[in-house]
Amino acid sequence: MVQLALFEAGFYEKREGKKVQCLLCPRNCIIKSGELGDCQARKNIDGNLYALGYNRFTSVHADPIEKKPIYHYKPGSSTMSFGTAGCNLHCAFCQNWNISQISAESNNLIQITPQNAIDMTRKNKCETIAYTYNEPLINWEWIRDTGKLAHENNIGNVLVSNGMINEKPLEELLPIIDAVNFDIKAFTEDFYKEVTTFPALKYVKQNAIRMWKEGIHVELTMLLIPDYNDSSDEIKQFSQWVINEMDENVPVHFSRFYPHYKMQHVPPTPVDTVIEAKRIAEEEGLNFVYTGNLPYSEINTTFCLNCGKTLVERLSYNVKIKQLSNGGTCKSCGKQTSIRV
Repeated sequence: MVQLALFEAGFYEKREGKKVQCLLCPRNCIIKSGELGDCQARKNIDGNLYALGYNRFTSVHADPIEKKPIYHYKPGSSTMSFGTAGCNLHCAFCQNWNISQISAESNNLIQITPQNAIDMTRKNKCETIAYTYNEPLINWEWIRDTGKLAHENNIGNVLVSNGMINEKPLEELLPIIDAVNFDIKAFTEDFYKEVTTFPALKYVKQNAIRMWKEGIHVELTMLLIPDYNDSSDEIKQFSQWVINEMDENVPVHFSRFYPHYKMQHVPPTPVDTVIEAKRIAEEEGLNFVYTGNLPYSEINTTFCLNCGKTLVERLSYNVKIKQLSNGGTCKSCGKQTSIRV
Protein backbone atom coordinates (compact mmCIF):
# COMPACT_ATOMS: atom_id res chain seq x y z
CA MET A 1 0.00 0.00 0.00
CA VAL A 2 1.24 3.49 -0.85
CA GLN A 3 2.51 5.42 2.18
CA LEU A 4 0.31 8.46 2.79
CA ALA A 5 1.86 11.88 3.30
CA LEU A 6 1.89 13.53 6.71
CA PHE A 7 -1.09 15.79 7.39
CA GLU A 8 -0.48 19.09 9.15
CA ALA A 9 -2.60 19.55 12.26
CA GLY A 10 -4.93 22.41 12.97
CA PHE A 11 -5.11 24.34 16.23
CA TYR A 12 -1.52 24.92 17.22
CA GLU A 13 0.83 27.85 17.67
CA LYS A 14 4.56 28.01 17.11
CA ARG A 15 6.85 28.77 20.04
CA GLU A 16 10.56 29.57 20.40
CA GLY A 17 13.14 26.93 19.59
CA LYS A 18 10.91 25.05 17.15
CA LYS A 19 8.49 24.18 19.94
CA VAL A 20 4.75 24.20 19.27
CA GLN A 21 1.72 24.44 21.52
CA CYS A 22 -1.19 22.20 20.58
CA LEU A 23 -4.54 23.88 21.24
CA LEU A 24 -6.86 21.00 20.37
CA CYS A 25 -7.67 19.85 23.91
CA PRO A 26 -7.40 21.36 27.40
CA ARG A 27 -3.97 19.80 27.98
CA ASN A 28 -2.57 22.47 25.61
CA CYS A 29 0.67 20.51 25.29
CA ILE A 30 3.92 22.34 24.55
CA ILE A 31 5.80 19.92 22.31
CA LYS A 32 9.48 19.98 21.42
CA SER A 33 10.65 19.20 17.90
CA GLY A 34 10.74 15.44 17.35
CA GLU A 35 8.35 14.72 20.23
CA LEU A 36 4.71 13.64 20.55
CA GLY A 37 1.89 15.31 22.42
CA ASP A 38 0.38 13.59 25.44
CA CYS A 39 -2.21 11.89 23.21
CA GLN A 40 0.54 10.27 21.08
CA ALA A 41 -1.33 11.28 17.94
CA ARG A 42 0.19 14.69 17.20
CA LYS A 43 3.89 15.21 16.55
CA ASN A 44 6.18 18.20 16.23
CA ILE A 45 8.37 17.72 13.17
CA ASP A 46 10.87 20.54 12.72
CA GLY A 47 8.56 23.14 14.25
CA ASN A 48 5.32 22.06 12.59
CA LEU A 49 2.60 19.95 14.19
CA TYR A 50 1.26 16.93 12.34
CA ALA A 51 -1.86 14.80 12.90
CA LEU A 52 -0.46 11.28 12.84
CA GLY A 53 -3.87 9.62 12.94
CA TYR A 54 -5.08 11.17 9.69
CA ASN A 55 -6.01 8.30 7.32
CA ARG A 56 -4.48 5.74 9.75
CA PHE A 57 -6.60 3.35 11.80
CA THR A 58 -6.41 0.44 14.21
CA SER A 59 -10.04 -0.67 14.08
CA VAL A 60 -12.82 -0.75 11.49
CA HIS A 61 -16.16 -2.52 12.00
CA ALA A 62 -19.80 -2.28 10.98
CA ASP A 63 -21.53 -2.21 14.39
CA PRO A 64 -25.07 -1.99 15.69
CA ILE A 65 -25.50 1.64 16.70
CA GLU A 66 -26.65 0.36 20.11
CA LYS A 67 -23.07 -0.82 20.73
CA LYS A 68 -21.79 2.78 21.01
CA PRO A 69 -24.16 2.94 23.03
CA ILE A 70 -26.69 5.10 21.17
CA TYR A 71 -30.32 4.11 21.83
CA HIS A 72 -32.44 7.09 20.74
CA TYR A 73 -30.88 7.89 17.36
CA LYS A 74 -31.63 5.59 14.41
CA PRO A 75 -32.39 2.56 16.63
CA GLY A 76 -31.76 -0.80 14.99
CA SER A 77 -29.42 0.66 12.36
CA SER A 78 -25.78 -0.14 11.63
CA THR A 79 -22.92 2.33 11.88
CA MET A 80 -19.53 2.07 10.19
CA SER A 81 -17.09 2.50 13.06
CA PHE A 82 -13.52 3.76 12.86
CA GLY A 83 -10.86 3.94 15.56
CA THR A 84 -7.26 5.11 15.40
CA ALA A 85 -4.54 5.15 18.09
CA GLY A 86 -3.88 7.28 21.14
CA CYS A 87 -5.95 9.21 23.70
CA ASN A 88 -5.72 12.45 25.66
CA LEU A 89 -6.77 10.66 28.85
CA HIS A 90 -5.05 7.67 30.43
CA CYS A 91 -7.79 5.89 32.35
CA ALA A 92 -6.47 3.15 34.60
CA PHE A 93 -9.57 1.07 33.75
CA CYS A 94 -9.47 1.53 29.96
CA GLN A 95 -11.09 -1.32 28.05
CA ASN A 96 -9.38 -0.32 24.79
CA TRP A 97 -5.94 0.35 26.24
CA ASN A 98 -4.26 -1.73 23.51
CA ILE A 99 -5.18 0.97 20.97
CA SER A 100 -5.73 4.05 23.15
CA GLN A 101 -2.38 3.88 24.92
CA ILE A 102 -0.19 3.37 21.86
CA SER A 103 1.28 5.88 19.44
CA ALA A 104 -0.33 6.71 16.12
CA GLU A 105 3.21 6.39 14.73
CA SER A 106 2.73 2.62 14.67
CA ASN A 107 3.49 0.99 11.33
CA ASN A 108 0.64 -1.51 11.72
CA LEU A 109 -2.22 0.92 11.12
CA ILE A 110 -4.75 0.58 8.30
CA GLN A 111 -4.82 3.38 5.74
CA ILE A 112 -8.32 4.79 5.17
CA THR A 113 -9.07 8.10 3.47
CA PRO A 114 -12.34 10.00 3.96
CA GLN A 115 -13.56 8.74 0.58
CA ASN A 116 -12.61 5.17 1.55
CA ALA A 117 -14.76 5.60 4.67
CA ILE A 118 -17.76 6.70 2.60
CA ASP A 119 -17.31 3.75 0.24
CA MET A 120 -17.07 1.28 3.15
CA THR A 121 -20.16 2.77 4.78
CA ARG A 122 -22.20 2.31 1.61
CA LYS A 123 -20.83 -1.19 0.97
CA ASN A 124 -21.83 -2.30 4.48
CA LYS A 125 -25.26 -0.64 4.18
CA CYS A 126 -24.67 1.57 7.22
CA GLU A 127 -26.64 4.77 7.78
CA THR A 128 -23.93 6.50 9.77
CA ILE A 129 -20.21 6.73 10.45
CA ALA A 130 -19.08 6.41 14.08
CA TYR A 131 -15.83 7.95 15.30
CA THR A 132 -15.09 5.68 18.22
CA TYR A 133 -12.99 2.97 19.98
CA ASN A 134 -10.09 5.18 21.09
CA GLU A 135 -10.57 8.93 21.61
CA PRO A 136 -11.66 10.17 18.17
CA LEU A 137 -11.27 13.90 18.81
CA ILE A 138 -7.47 13.63 18.73
CA ASN A 139 -8.01 12.82 15.04
CA TRP A 140 -9.99 16.05 14.61
CA GLU A 141 -8.88 16.78 11.04
CA TRP A 142 -10.08 13.41 9.72
CA ILE A 143 -13.44 13.78 11.48
CA ARG A 144 -13.87 17.23 9.93
CA ASP A 145 -13.07 16.07 6.40
CA THR A 146 -14.92 12.75 6.60
CA GLY A 147 -17.89 14.28 8.37
CA LYS A 148 -18.41 16.91 5.68
CA LEU A 149 -18.14 14.26 2.97
CA ALA A 150 -20.57 12.03 4.85
CA HIS A 151 -23.23 14.76 4.95
CA GLU A 152 -22.76 15.37 1.23
CA ASN A 153 -23.59 11.67 0.77
CA ASN A 154 -26.59 11.64 3.16
CA ILE A 155 -24.66 9.73 5.83
CA GLY A 156 -24.92 10.70 9.51
CA ASN A 157 -22.00 11.26 11.90
CA VAL A 158 -21.85 9.73 15.37
CA LEU A 159 -19.19 10.71 17.90
CA VAL A 160 -18.26 8.53 20.90
CA SER A 161 -15.91 10.59 23.01
CA ASN A 162 -14.50 11.49 26.41
CA GLY A 163 -15.56 15.04 25.57
CA MET A 164 -12.18 16.66 26.22
CA ILE A 165 -11.72 19.25 23.50
CA ASN A 166 -11.23 23.00 23.46
CA GLU A 167 -14.04 25.37 22.52
CA LYS A 168 -12.88 26.51 19.08
CA PRO A 169 -12.26 23.06 17.55
CA LEU A 170 -15.54 21.84 19.02
CA GLU A 171 -17.43 24.74 17.44
CA GLU A 172 -16.09 23.81 14.02
CA LEU A 173 -17.37 20.25 14.37
CA LEU A 174 -20.88 21.14 15.54
CA PRO A 175 -22.43 21.43 12.04
CA ILE A 176 -21.38 17.90 11.07
CA ILE A 177 -22.09 15.87 14.23
CA ASP A 178 -25.57 14.34 14.40
CA ALA A 179 -25.32 12.27 17.58
CA VAL A 180 -22.84 11.93 20.41
CA ASN A 181 -22.28 9.70 23.40
CA PHE A 182 -20.05 11.32 25.98
CA ASP A 183 -18.29 8.97 28.38
CA ILE A 184 -18.61 10.58 31.82
CA LYS A 185 -15.81 8.86 33.75
CA ALA A 186 -17.17 10.04 37.10
CA PHE A 187 -18.79 13.14 38.53
CA THR A 188 -15.86 14.39 40.62
CA GLU A 189 -12.65 16.10 39.54
CA ASP A 190 -10.76 14.05 42.14
CA PHE A 191 -11.60 10.88 40.24
CA TYR A 192 -10.50 12.42 36.96
CA LYS A 193 -7.19 13.57 38.47
CA GLU A 194 -6.47 10.24 40.16
CA VAL A 195 -7.75 7.73 37.62
CA THR A 196 -7.62 9.47 34.21
CA THR A 197 -4.57 11.76 34.89
CA PHE A 198 -6.33 15.04 34.05
CA PRO A 199 -9.08 17.14 35.73
CA ALA A 200 -11.34 17.05 32.67
CA LEU A 201 -14.84 17.03 34.18
CA LYS A 202 -15.57 20.74 33.79
CA TYR A 203 -14.66 20.59 30.09
CA VAL A 204 -16.70 17.45 29.49
CA LYS A 205 -19.74 19.01 31.17
CA GLN A 206 -19.56 22.27 29.24
CA ASN A 207 -19.05 20.44 25.93
CA ALA A 208 -21.99 18.10 26.51
CA ILE A 209 -24.22 21.08 27.27
CA ARG A 210 -22.92 22.97 24.24
CA MET A 211 -23.70 20.10 21.88
CA TRP A 212 -27.14 19.57 23.40
CA LYS A 213 -27.98 23.27 23.01
CA GLU A 214 -26.86 23.04 19.38
CA GLY A 215 -29.57 20.44 18.80
CA ILE A 216 -27.21 17.48 18.47
CA HIS A 217 -28.59 14.22 19.87
CA VAL A 218 -26.74 13.60 23.17
CA GLU A 219 -26.47 10.43 25.24
CA LEU A 220 -24.26 9.92 28.29
CA THR A 221 -22.51 6.85 29.67
CA MET A 222 -20.99 6.26 33.09
CA LEU A 223 -19.00 3.12 33.86
CA LEU A 224 -19.62 2.33 37.53
CA ILE A 225 -16.47 1.20 39.37
CA PRO A 226 -16.88 -0.21 42.91
CA ASP A 227 -15.94 2.34 45.59
CA TYR A 228 -14.66 4.84 43.02
CA ASN A 229 -17.69 6.49 41.39
CA ASP A 230 -20.73 4.42 42.38
CA SER A 231 -22.02 6.22 45.47
CA SER A 232 -25.67 7.23 45.73
CA ASP A 233 -24.72 10.88 46.15
CA GLU A 234 -22.62 10.89 43.00
CA ILE A 235 -25.39 9.26 40.96
CA LYS A 236 -27.86 11.83 42.30
CA GLN A 237 -25.58 14.78 41.51
CA PHE A 238 -24.96 13.47 38.01
CA SER A 239 -28.67 12.92 37.37
CA GLN A 240 -29.62 16.36 38.68
CA TRP A 241 -27.00 17.96 36.45
CA VAL A 242 -28.39 16.20 33.36
CA ILE A 243 -31.93 17.33 34.19
CA ASN A 244 -31.05 20.90 35.18
CA GLU A 245 -28.52 21.67 32.44
CA MET A 246 -30.02 19.62 29.61
CA ASP A 247 -33.23 17.61 29.79
CA GLU A 248 -34.87 14.73 31.65
CA ASN A 249 -35.19 12.88 28.33
CA VAL A 250 -31.43 12.67 27.67
CA PRO A 251 -30.64 8.93 27.60
CA VAL A 252 -28.21 7.84 30.31
CA HIS A 253 -26.35 4.52 30.38
CA PHE A 254 -24.84 2.98 33.52
CA SER A 255 -22.40 0.20 32.67
CA ARG A 256 -20.91 -2.57 34.76
CA PHE A 257 -17.15 -2.44 35.25
CA TYR A 258 -14.95 -5.46 34.62
CA PRO A 259 -11.26 -5.55 35.63
CA HIS A 260 -9.06 -4.10 32.87
CA TYR A 261 -5.63 -2.59 32.25
CA LYS A 262 -4.24 -1.14 35.51
CA MET A 263 -7.34 -1.88 37.60
CA GLN A 264 -7.39 -5.65 37.43
CA HIS A 265 -7.27 -5.74 41.22
CA VAL A 266 -10.72 -4.13 41.42
CA PRO A 267 -13.63 -6.62 41.40
CA PRO A 268 -16.45 -6.41 38.85
CA THR A 269 -19.28 -4.08 39.78
CA PRO A 270 -22.08 -5.95 41.58
CA VAL A 271 -25.13 -6.25 39.36
CA ASP A 272 -27.26 -4.76 42.14
CA THR A 273 -25.13 -1.60 42.11
CA VAL A 274 -25.93 -0.96 38.45
CA ILE A 275 -29.63 -1.67 39.00
CA GLU A 276 -29.64 0.66 41.99
CA ALA A 277 -27.98 3.43 39.97
CA LYS A 278 -30.76 3.12 37.40
CA ARG A 279 -33.38 3.30 40.16
CA ILE A 280 -31.78 6.38 41.75
CA ALA A 281 -31.46 8.20 38.42
CA GLU A 282 -35.10 7.49 37.58
CA GLU A 283 -36.17 8.60 41.05
CA GLU A 284 -34.30 11.87 40.49
CA GLY A 285 -36.37 12.39 37.33
CA LEU A 286 -34.49 10.94 34.35
CA ASN A 287 -36.91 9.24 31.96
CA PHE A 288 -34.58 7.01 29.95
CA VAL A 289 -31.97 5.17 31.99
CA TYR A 290 -30.29 2.08 30.58
CA THR A 291 -27.75 -0.46 31.78
CA GLY A 292 -24.71 -1.95 30.08
CA ASN A 293 -22.83 -5.23 30.49
CA LEU A 294 -25.80 -6.86 32.22
CA PRO A 295 -27.62 -10.03 31.06
CA TYR A 296 -31.09 -8.50 31.12
CA SER A 297 -33.33 -7.50 28.22
CA GLU A 298 -36.38 -5.80 29.66
CA ILE A 299 -34.23 -3.20 31.45
CA ASN A 300 -33.17 -1.68 28.13
CA THR A 301 -36.56 -1.59 26.44
CA THR A 302 -37.84 1.90 25.63
CA PHE A 303 -41.44 2.68 26.54
CA CYS A 304 -43.69 5.55 25.50
CA LEU A 305 -43.84 8.09 28.33
CA ASN A 306 -47.46 8.88 27.45
CA CYS A 307 -49.17 5.48 27.06
CA GLY A 308 -46.55 3.00 28.28
CA LYS A 309 -46.46 0.93 25.10
CA THR A 310 -43.16 -0.59 23.95
CA LEU A 311 -41.42 1.64 21.40
CA VAL A 312 -38.15 -0.26 21.01
CA GLU A 313 -37.40 -3.73 22.38
CA ARG A 314 -33.75 -4.65 22.96
CA LEU A 315 -32.17 -8.02 23.70
CA SER A 316 -28.45 -7.32 23.69
CA TYR A 317 -27.89 -5.91 20.19
CA ASN A 318 -31.00 -7.52 18.74
CA VAL A 319 -33.41 -4.63 18.32
CA LYS A 320 -37.09 -4.74 17.39
CA ILE A 321 -38.95 -1.57 16.51
CA LYS A 322 -42.43 -1.96 18.00
CA GLN A 323 -44.73 1.07 18.38
CA LEU A 324 -42.24 3.63 17.04
CA SER A 325 -43.22 5.22 13.73
CA ASN A 326 -40.84 6.40 11.01
CA GLY A 327 -41.58 9.94 12.14
CA GLY A 328 -40.60 9.24 15.75
CA THR A 329 -44.15 9.17 17.14
CA CYS A 330 -45.80 6.44 19.17
CA LYS A 331 -48.07 4.42 16.87
CA SER A 332 -50.34 3.65 19.80
CA CYS A 333 -51.12 7.13 21.13
CA GLY A 334 -49.62 9.45 18.51
CA LYS A 335 -47.35 11.24 20.99
CA GLN A 336 -44.05 12.57 19.61
CA THR A 337 -41.11 10.80 21.27
CA SER A 338 -37.55 12.02 21.81
CA ILE A 339 -36.20 9.28 19.52
CA ARG A 340 -34.68 10.43 16.24
CA VAL A 341 -35.41 7.80 13.61
